[in-house]
Parts: sequence; C-alpha cells; structure tokens
Amino acid sequence: MLSSQELYPLVQLWVHALELAPSAAALSALSHLLVALLCGQSLRPSALMRALLSPKPVPARQRYKRVARFWEREWLTPAWLTPRLVRAALALVDPDGWGPTAGLTHVALDSVRCGPWEVFTLGVVWHGRVLPVSWAALPYPWPRGQVTPTVCRLLRQVGAVWPPGRPAHLLADRAFPGQKLFRTLRQLEWDWTVRLRAPMPVTADGVAQTVRDLLRQARPHGWTVWHGAYGHGRKALPATLVVGRGLVVLPLHQRTAGSQGPRAQRQAERLRVKRYRYASVSDTDAWMVLCTTLPTWQAAVRSYRLRWATEGSYRDAQSGWDGQHGWDLESVLTQARSTGHVERIVGLWALGALLQTWLGCQVAHGPDGVRAVAAQWTTTGRLSVWAQGQAALREPLLTAWVAPTLRAGAARVAAAPPVVLRPPLVLDPEPPPRRRRAA
Repeated sequence: MLSSQELYPLVQLWVHALELAPSAAALSALSHLLVALLCGQSLRPSALMRALLSPKPVPARQRYKRVARFWEREWLTPAWLTPRLVRAALALVDPDGWGPTAGLTHVALDSVRCGPWEVFTLGVVWHGRVLPVSWAALPYPWPRGQVTPTVCRLLRQVGAVWPPGRPAHLLADRAFPGQKLFRTLRQLEWDWTVRLRAPMPVTADGVAQTVRDLLRQARPHGWTVWHGAYGHGRKALPATLVVGRGLVVLPLHQRTAGSQGPRAQRQAERLRVKRYRYASVSDTDAWMVLCTTLPTWQAAVRSYRLRWATEGSYRDAQSGWDGQHGWDLESVLTQARSTGHVERIVGLWALGALLQTWLGCQVAHGPDGVRAVAAQWTTTGRLSVWAQGQAALREPLLTAWVAPTLRAGAARVAAAPPVVLRPPLVLDPEPPPRRRRAA
C-alpha cells in the first residue's frame, strides 16, 4: 500500500498532464487534495482533512479551513475541468472496435439526487462504469423550465471541446428526450439512443401518433422496428423507433435460489401496488421504446444497455457496492449550501474516479502476478473497475506495480492532442415567456 508521501508525486504527474493548475502553488494544492481523496476514500471533510499531507502537526480547525478553501477555487468547476477531462477520457478510452457501433464512443446522460440537489452528469462509458466529463447542479424540486436548458447547455459545453474526428453516441433515459435535446444533438453531429415516454409524439410509417399507440401495434415478445421520426409535421426529426420488451435473460450469478426468492417478492409487491387506485405503476413501464440513429434494433438495444454504467458509478460515489466502501457523495452534498459548492465537490469526485478507474482497468490487463493477487479479493470475480482500483491502492502486494501503472496513465494523457474549441452553436431563440393577465 502506497503511503501519502509515495502517492503524491504520482498524482502530481496526473495533475500536470491534465494541465489542471495555473501555477505551481495550485499544482501542489490540488495534488494534495487528490492524494487525500485516494488515501481516505471519502469526500467527507473529516476524511479529507485527516489524509491531507502536512510538513508539521497542525490543529484540526486549521485542516478544516484548508479543505474549505478548495471549494472557493476555480480548479474544480465544470467550466475549468470539462476540456481537460474530455481530453483525458478520450486518451484512455478506445472507441468500440466491432459491430454496428464500431468507432463510436458512448456518452451517458443521467442525473442523481443528493439531498436537496439534483446533479446532471455527462460521462464516457468505460468497462461498465462512467468517467464524468461535465456536470451541472440544480436545487430539488427542479425549478420550473430549467431542466432542459441545463441539459442542453451541458451538451454544448462538452460538444465545444469534443474532437470532430471522434464520433459520439449519447445514451439517455426517458426523463430527457424532447425537441430541444434532439436539435442540440443534431447541431453537435452526435448520434443518440434515447428512451421515450408513452405520451410523446412520434411518426411511424408516415402516420402521426404517440408512443402509446405504437405499443398496441408492437409484438408482445421481441422487438418491432419502425423507420419514422420523433415529433409530428415539420418539426419531426428522422430516427429509428425500436419497441419491445425482449426476453428476460438473467446473468449466471442471478439464477440461484437466493436471487429468485427476492425477485418473486418484488414482483408480488408490484402486482399488489398496481391494484391501488393511487398507484403510479403504469402498464407501459415494462416496455422499452427507443429513439435511435442506429440502423438495427440489435445495435440500439446493445448501446442502450451501456447506460446502466452510470448507475454503478453513482453507487460507487455514494455508498459503494456494499454500503461501506463508497465516497459518501450524497451525505456530503446534502450539507452543501450553494450550486458552486456542489459543482466543486462533484469535480473532485470526477478527478478521483478518473485515476482510480484507470488503475482498476489495468488490473485485468496486468501481469499474471497482479491478476493472481486480484483473484483473492472476491470469490465471484465481479468487482467493478472502480472497486478494483480501490483495492489495488490498498493492497500491499501491489505497491511496486501501482507506481509504474499510474506513471503510464499520466504519460498517455500527456501525449494526447490538445483540445481545440469549436465555434459556439447558434440555437433557435427561445420564445418569450407568456405574461399572465392581471386579475
């Protein structure tokens, strides 16, 4: 296990390769904060202040003030980090190598609620997890009329620094689709696979209808494909509509009696709740309706499954896979008092996740001795790359391997081409808000 003093120069290589700090003092301060996160494995101020390096003993109050000063700096804001994280993620993550999605880089859009805040994230999908590259925070309950502009602004922020020679494919749940979202994606020249809600307007085989109407025409088992559009009339955007429920294929580790019992209990509870008049469970929830630019339903379904990587990353940032080994993001954001404070904490999570996920990804591709040590961490072999990176940082037997691996990752990021800003997008002007007539 590397000590804080041994980990500091390795993290400093990453901070320098990412060009995060505008000065030598900022380079040192940000490196200390990242080392504290990787050693303490928590975003709580108490864990960060205990793990901060200090040349001499100082009171706890002084350490807390030192941590609090980081939330006032611009180095952790999305405006500062997004160009650097996009460059690093694309340097570490290779595009798909085969099939209809060959050459594409999947980007997941999702949100997570942490106490009084809703955090929207865009991240590059990598080995079952997501590398966050940009984010935005809104208070919860959502301010009226702010969600869609925030999401579109997030996409434009990433699209402005995304290299034109690297095709991107957006994955999003049914909370996000709309005319403004799809227009933004078309102007960015991004592909997409987005799930739709039942009341949304679509055009299939030249007929204007809703998604709910498509469900009545779809096959009960399997997938049905229409080459149509999202929307009606002149506002319709050409796309492929994929409707179905598919076959339930459980992973091997979920086919045991221990998994079948809780699954049957959840299904019985779901049927019981549906009988209530106030139940919000709809018959359309079991269906999946995808609006995609991919040509086949196989490619659309395979791409959309990658969206679940975001859920695993959120779990890692909050409670961990077992409720004990996460980074406590939710409890920390619950105490945040401003949007800027929230965004800086999320920025620290994004930087720490980048380093730890890179380290965990290399465990599976390491020499035989490294894989033999990793085989002792679990009896199932189903640790995520984030969890493997966490275990590698704590494993005394891998101390000699962690250092060169972190150096290799920093060198790979440093060798990446610089970010070239694209011209800003000119979107359709928003209609003026309606004025309420005075009573």
